[in-house]
Amino acid sequence: MNTATEERFEAFCWGSKFNTGVAVVDEQHHKLVDLINRLGAISSHQTSPEELGEILNELANYTVYHFGTEEKLMKQYGVDAAHQISHLKAHQHFTAQVTVAAKILLAKTDASGQLVTPLLKYLTNWLVQHILGSDTRMGQEILALQAGASHEDAARKATAYMTQAANVLLEALNEMYGKLGDKTLEVIQKNQELEAEHEALHVLNEQLEQRVKQRTADLELANQQLLANIGELRQLNEKLESAQTQLLQSEKMASIGQLAAGVAHEINNPVGFVNSNLGTLGRYIASLLEVLAAYEVAEKGGAFSDVAKLKKEMDIPFLVEDIPSLLKESQDGLARVKRIVQDLKNFSHVDESDWQYANIELGLNSTLSIVNNEIKYKADVVKQYGEIPEIECLPSQLNQVFMNLLVNAAHAIKERGSITIRTGREGDDVWVDIADTGHGIAPENLQKIFDPFFTTKPIGKGTGLGLSLSYGIVEKHHGRIEVQSEVGKGTTFRVWLPVRQLEGD
Repeated sequence: MNTATEERFEAFCWGSKFNTGVAVVDEQHHKLVDLINRLGAISSHQTSPEELGEILNELANYTVYHFGTEEKLMKQYGVDAAHQISHLKAHQHFTAQVTVAAKILLAKTDASGQLVTPLLKYLTNWLVQHILGSDTRMGQEILALQAGASHEDAARKATAYMTQAANVLLEALNEMYGKLGDKTLEVIQKNQELEAEHEALHVLNEQLEQRVKQRTADLELANQQLLANIGELRQLNEKLESAQTQLLQSEKMASIGQLAAGVAHEINNPVGFVNSNLGTLGRYIASLLEVLAAYEVAEKGGAFSDVAKLKKEMDIPFLVEDIPSLLKESQDGLARVKRIVQDLKNFSHVDESDWQYANIELGLNSTLSIVNNEIKYKADVVKQYGEIPEIECLPSQLNQVFMNLLVNAAHAIKERGSITIRTGREGDDVWVDIADTGHGIAPENLQKIFDPFFTTKPIGKGTGLGLSLSYGIVEKHHGRIEVQSEVGKGTTFRVWLPVRQLEGD
């Protein structure tokens, strides 16, 4: 006769931690739990083969039905193939175990609680492990796939989730062990016939605990390896950043080297006519000194007619008129040299390697001055500035970008053309357009122009790094470069840059 206490005993206490999130699976799990608890209710007393057979047959049939539902779901959503295989093997193993146990128990004339308890413990442990392990992982993967994740992302998310689920599994197993342990003590007091079977089941439980511990240890080892990989990746990134900085500096030096002849020419022109003017002024001053010496002679008793004759020969009125002009030209020439030197300094920003707010229109002007000799024989420069605000940037690196784009524009023009520079602002970004009327870029090359070492210039005329480094600099500023080109009509590069950098970037 079952007592009320025995009938209310639950070997498996259902809780929210057993929910997989897949409604049909959770509903069927609940049904399996009810069947196991019915088996638990008769575990403390002798029962007839008929009563036990009814529960075991219902359990076996419903298990097959439930496993079939899970396997259809996994195929329907394309769950990870390896997980499907292991899941299927687990189902087959469990079904076989239940079948064997049923044959053993139903062969007994008196199926006592001592015989039922090991089976009850095995069913409970297996179902806890299966729900919190394989079924939870399956549920997480299906939910991710339903949410639109790719199969690879879904499998990765499910695996990551199971790292957290290991602790829940241990907690649930400990709770189940406590309840089943108490129940086992009650049953052992009534019958000692199945001591060997109970010991075998105990070994299985220890193996299960060992597998959980081993899995936890494996996860900890994997986490340690991940941390080591992250550290190694950080070092590689630092080395890459250092190499990129060195490459940028090398390209800048190479660019300045290529422009050196033009800059020297720009400086030599004013220096040349200043030098010529100084020679002329020297002759003028000698003539004036000669006239002054004649005046001194005349003042001491000489003839002033000689002074007048000398003034006429020296063309003193012309000297008086020409000297201020020569001085003005010389001052202009020296001012031009000073401006070129200042533009060189502004272009390189040798003392400024930190982020700062700068006027990039001034940077464009300085860069234009540096590359003037590359452009003036090829194109007229049209500037259409939109009075944009100062932006937070690395000025010398942006000047390198502008120089690359301007020199490329000049090289793209075969005869006489024009280069138009425009600036403007949209929202929190500013933009710079550099448009040329050159030969344009072939469509098949547009996708490759930012690749390192790609160039359409003859050997020795380009490194193929200019646009690649420019792309990297703009990306470092959290901006972007857009390009539009039509063969035979020209090319426009647009550089987008944020006014200010976001904190933490």
